Amino acid sequence: MKRLLRTIFGILLLTAPALLAPFSAYAQIDMEQVIKIGQNAIYFKDYVLAIQLFNNAVRADSTRAEPYYYRAMAKYQLDDYLGAEEDASESIRHNPFIYEAYYLRGITRHTLGKDSLAALDYEVVLKDNPDHKGALHNASALYISRKDTTRAKETIAHLKRYYPDYAMGYVLDGGLHLVEKDTIGAKKLFEKALTKDVSLIGAYLSLAEIEYNRARYADAEKLISKAIKEVPKESRLFANRALMRYKQNNIRGAMEDYTTAVDLDPSSLLARYNRALLRTQVGELNGALEDLNMVVREDPNNYFAIFNRAILSNLVGDPNLAKSDLDKIIKRYPTFVPAYAERANAYQRLGQDYNARKDLYQASKMVYDKGSANQAKALQELQEDLERELAPDSATLAVRDERDENIRKFRQLVTNSQAKGYTERYEEGAEGSIRGRVQDRQSAVMPQGMYRLSYYVQTEGQLRFVPKQAFIDALFKKKEGRQIFVVWQVPELNELQSREHLEEIQKKRGTSFDRGMALVTVKDFEASVSAFSDAVEDDPSDAAAFFQRGVSRFMNYLASQDGKEQSEADLVLRKGISQASISDFEKVLELVPDYAPALYNIGYVLYSVGRYADAATYFEKAIERTPDMGVAYYNLGLSQYALGDKARADASMSRAGALGIYEAYSVIKRMQ
Repeated sequence: MKRLLRTIFGILLLTAPALLAPFSAYAQIDMEQVIKIGQNAIYFKDYVLAIQLFNNAVRADSTRAEPYYYRAMAKYQLDDYLGAEEDASESIRHNPFIYEAYYLRGITRHTLGKDSLAALDYEVVLKDNPDHKGALHNASALYISRKDTTRAKETIAHLKRYYPDYAMGYVLDGGLHLVEKDTIGAKKLFEKALTKDVSLIGAYLSLAEIEYNRARYADAEKLISKAIKEVPKESRLFANRALMRYKQNNIRGAMEDYTTAVDLDPSSLLARYNRALLRTQVGELNGALEDLNMVVREDPNNYFAIFNRAILSNLVGDPNLAKSDLDKIIKRYPTFVPAYAERANAYQRLGQDYNARKDLYQASKMVYDKGSANQAKALQELQEDLERELAPDSATLAVRDERDENIRKFRQLVTNSQAKGYTERYEEGAEGSIRGRVQDRQSAVMPQGMYRLSYYVQTEGQLRFVPKQAFIDALFKKKEGRQIFVVWQVPELNELQSREHLEEIQKKRGTSFDRGMALVTVKDFEASVSAFSDAVEDDPSDAAAFFQRGVSRFMNYLASQDGKEQSEADLVLRKGISQASISDFEKVLELVPDYAPALYNIGYVLYSVGRYADAATYFEKAIERTPDMGVAYYNLGLSQYALGDKARADASMSRAGALGIYEAYSVIKRMQ
């Protein structure tokens, strides 16, 4: 689904050259231009910018279905599922014949747990599009989760008939066999899926579930470890293996896996929560408190995390925070005795003995009869039991499903209720391939992107995204003004940044080069080509303008062709665009001899049009000039795989991985 847009509508780049009208003049907006730029923004994953653009399109004409549909796409990618559902519904209201809108709404409803409504949307899609892979897959998963075996069998049969080599079809069929208690048949189907795609996470998770349910935790761990070798950057695999390790009393190993899961996906609250429990168990109280603070900050209604944080706050000497958290717990769970006992502890630490006695009395009254002569002793035992449960050397923690809201299970590790591989929703591109001689490979492997000019640098979590100053200095020897970087990864813009550049375009401020940069920043590559053409006409020695014009030409072509059938006319167009782009980079090389990003970009264009031997030559030239260019080694490796030179390709990929392009390691494994 994360690449849903690649096949639903495609990116239809229209040719209208007009720029956006002022925001206040909605009626004057060139709607087609707004939609085109918005589609580009989605294609290049700048979702905040896309939403802004479609907001203006809706204001200009609230009766058109397309802006709502594309805005729903962008919102879905930002995890705004309710907003995506609402926009998809609006799109359908204005045009009930766009089946892609039903599919998108079905996915959002599926994600939100509105299974019955999601099923209705999938049925609408399949009525007129019986071979829609995504709808067949998702409907099958939904029916399995609802234990509607009759409809699941029928839908899976259609999926396997239309797509007999689709590996996830066998995973879904295996899941159906599990629901029907046929474990042997399920295992065979999961194993068959792995023969078709060795990197298929769903098959490993499903096989591991079988072993886990048999309490064969070591075997389950081995399966997840195999999956990690194939897909080493998947956070949930490490979170899953952590549980298997913990079940074998390998606490340190489990903590390491949860830490890796958090490093790969800092938003994984499940991994943080479980790591906090394990840290508490081994006495790392401050680290546990940090994790729980993060969980509560992101999920303020997570009462399990709030109660555990209260306990730790008392232990580390912060009774004020403990009391505040316990007030929330008691309000939500007024009969939860341990909360009163723990709040009494906080009151005692605060010197409020009267309030402490009140809570202790309330706790004892809920546990024992009012007339019991042993109230004080019983309550003391209750507190001792609680302290014993929290002790570092306590017994192995139990496990609860994340949907289980029984607060008495506050010391149990959490498992993901959606961890079953056969309930995963469809992800477009899951079975993509490398072009050329290795096109039969099952896992999507794409080249690293082109070097380009940008006002912004993506540095979050990855030092390899930091641009080389030498690349910048060589290209901008005479240019003044705003800092521009030469990068191959750019971040998404926030709302203020995107509005700034849109206003710059509308007011036509600055030079032709400045306008070109503003257009590039908002993903209007077609219009930027014209602006940079004006720039090179004004100054034929402007290497930066030639460089970005070459990039813009090819990126505009890529966006316009994605998802389209390649006709003979398209092939002629591709040849012309690629040659024009290469000519711009060759001009850069005349002005800045041996400029590595230009050599790399020529290689990228040649690779993209299937000229793998020529592409490899240019990647090698880029490496000769810049030996630590990891992306060049990566793309060189892909070129060599496509040419059938596996030994050299493996070596290139190994070098790319050592230089920080970590995807290279999974590619090496897949090519074995």
